[in-house]
Formats: sequence, C-alpha cells, structure tokens
Amino acid sequence: MSSASILIIEDEHALGTALAMLVRRMGHLPTLAATATAGAKSVFEADFAAIVLDIGLPDISGLEFLRKLRKSQPALPVLVITAHATLDHAIDSQKSGATAYLTKPLDPHHFERTLEGLLASHPGALPKPAAPPANKTATLIGAAPCLRDAFLGIARACAGNVPALITGPSGSGKSLAATVIHAHGPQSGLPLVTIECATMRQWSADFSPPGTLVLDEITALPHDLQSTVATWLGAPREKRPRVLATTAMEPPAALESGALREDLFYALSALVIPLPPLRERSGDIPALSDYFIGLHGGYSSPVLTPPALAALQAYPWPGNVREMRHVLDCALALGRGGPVYLSHLPPHVAAAATNSGKPAPGELDASLTRWLDAQLADPNKEPPAYDTLLDQLESIMLGHLLGRHDQRPTRLAAALRIHRATLRQKLRRLGIHGDDG
Repeated sequence: MSSASILIIEDEHALGTALAMLVRRMGHLPTLAATATAGAKSVFEADFAAIVLDIGLPDISGLEFLRKLRKSQPALPVLVITAHATLDHAIDSQKSGATAYLTKPLDPHHFERTLEGLLASHPGALPKPAAPPANKTATLIGAAPCLRDAFLGIARACAGNVPALITGPSGSGKSLAATVIHAHGPQSGLPLVTIECATMRQWSADFSPPGTLVLDEITALPHDLQSTVATWLGAPREKRPRVLATTAMEPPAALESGALREDLFYALSALVIPLPPLRERSGDIPALSDYFIGLHGGYSSPVLTPPALAALQAYPWPGNVREMRHVLDCALALGRGGPVYLSHLPPHVAAAATNSGKPAPGELDASLTRWLDAQLADPNKEPPAYDTLLDQLESIMLGHLLGRHDQRPTRLAAALRIHRATLRQKLRRLGIHGDDG
C-alpha cells in the first residue's frame, strides 16, 4: 500500500506523538492537531486519507467536529478514540458518522489493523449514490460450478408440472428456488401458497389450492400426514396444485433417520434440486453482495471496501445466504450511505479476514470454471492447446505480481524465489515488460 496522509486530532501531546510514530512505522505520513479548530484548518488546507479523532478536545467535542465534517466529507474514514468507554459515547460516535471506534488505552497492534482496514480503499475510488436496479425479479445469483445441478433442476421444474424436492441447508435459498420455479412455470399467473409442515396437524383429501403449493421442511410433517400426502400425490386428479417440498436434511440421512417416509420421498424424488451451502461458492459473494446492496436503493457497486469483501469471502457462513443478507443490511445501516468498511461488519465476520491464511474455498475454482467456459464456448471452434491456456493464466498472474513489486522483475524474482534469468525469459515470452531502470 502506498503512503497515505493521516490527520491525528489529539490534545494529549504524549499520545498524539505516539500515534504519529505508529503511523510512520506503518509507512504513512502523520499530521498532528491539538484542537478541533486546528484540525478543521488542516482538513481545509490538505487532503487526508483518514482521520484519527479524539472525543475529548479542549475547544469543542470531537463528535461535534465529526458532525460538521460529515457535511462536506461524508466518505472520509474517521477512527474515533476515547478514554470513556460508555454506551452513550459509542452510540453518539456511530450516529455522528464514525467509521471505527476504539477506546483508550489503545493497543498498538489493534490500532494499526483498524487504521489499515480504513485505508485499504481510497474513498475517492468508491461510487457515488445511484439508482437501485430496475429488475428485482426473484432469481438465484451465482455462477459457481456447484450450482449447475441446481440450475438444471430448476430449469426442468419450470418446464413441467411434476412434484419436486428442493434440498439444502437452512438459508441456502430453497424458498427462493420455489419462487423462481413458480414464476417461470405453468402456474405463474396463479397463487403461490406456502405451508409450514411443522405446524400442520391435519390434511384433507379434497385440499387442492390453485397454483403452486410449497411444503416447507417436509421432514417436520408428522408421519401419519406424510403417508396421507404421499397417497394424495399418487391419486389421479385433473386439477391438483404444483407441489414443491423443501428440506434442510439430505434425503439419504432423512430416510435413514426416519424423518422422511419412503413413500413420500419416492412421490417427490423424480426431481430433486440440491442447493449448496454458501461456503462452497464464495466466488459468488461479490455478485450476491451487489444484488443485496442494490435492493436497498441509493447505492452503486462496489460499496464494499476490499477488506470488507475479503472478510465476507473468508467467513464460512453457517447461516448461508440468509445470514449474509442480514449482515449486509446491518453493515449498510452502520455505513450510513457511505462505504462499508471492515469495522462495519460483525466482529466474528470481520475476524475471518485475519484468521484465514488460505483463499476462500471455491473462489479460484469458480473463477477458473467461468474463464474456461468462455474459452471453450464455441463448439465449432478448435479448443486452444493446453500450453496456450497455461500461458494465458501465467500472463495474468505474473502481470498482477509484477504490479505488486513496482514493475521490477528483480524484486519479483527475489520475492518468488525464482532465478532472475528464468523470470525474464518468461516475461519476454509472454510479452510482459518490466522496469528495472
């Protein structure tokens, strides 16, 4: 990361000096101000990438300064620090527009991590508010390989009127998949009726609502009613609703445990639509984030700063897409219409960015699959040779790595532990030009 100018507004000389030393150690350029008035003058005279702001200033409150600052600098990251760790201070800081909040005594490592998180995206590169997306039709967002069976099953379900069983962990989008099938199937102009199986105590043989009937969590249906429903599905009937059932249990496990009767399973098993957990398709998280952010209106993508997006992709999401949507709702509210920083995410989600030293599972696989699909899309065109594909991948990777080392092949060779001559030969072959002076 290049050097950034940081304004520190702190009236305690010793602490201000210590913070300036930390900022310098991080490779950035600090500017010290002891009062809100001096800080306001500095903001007027120079551009800063972030502000470190103490609440207890001698002339006016740091929060009053922040409220005034937000009128002209709504997106500038501000790290508020205070010696009074009270609920009122925390609430007032958030309402005033603080991007992050720390209490004294400050932990140097925590301070550095928090500040680097705020600096990871320059506010000027972030978008200005834009209109929400016009099309909000129910759909499943993503292109991960593990979604292929789900997409194929949904497409088949839309083409006919047979019962279907939608499986997947809680929050993975089973109800949404049922809505998509109804919207694009023969019953699209009729009602969509959802019944919570856990609350059902009786079933009438004459029950036949028009449209599509969704039996939510079919394994929660009492066994006697499961048998009744299986018989009802097997009986000939001219007008029967389209039946879609959902379950969070895998069918083999549900059958083995007795949660699902065999006769009901076989009445639904002609078309099983599996939805994967979100952790298996982390490459879809940027697209999902854009979609959910767009539903709020007043945003254009990307709103998420890179550290925030990295945390979303590293977090395992036990609650799947439903949990992710609620996390984004909360983060957008805390961001108050501006960028979403790491500090706006719940602590357990934000921690995933630093706790995970590995790439998000499935992310590279999903990207490579989409790229290969594009390369092999035309059946009338001879597919590229393996060496050609490998050269394209190596060219992209080396181009990114060279940019991270100031376009200096010598520095890159040392970092990759590869002989300089070997690296230069690769760069020449791929047509990549570095600059070693």
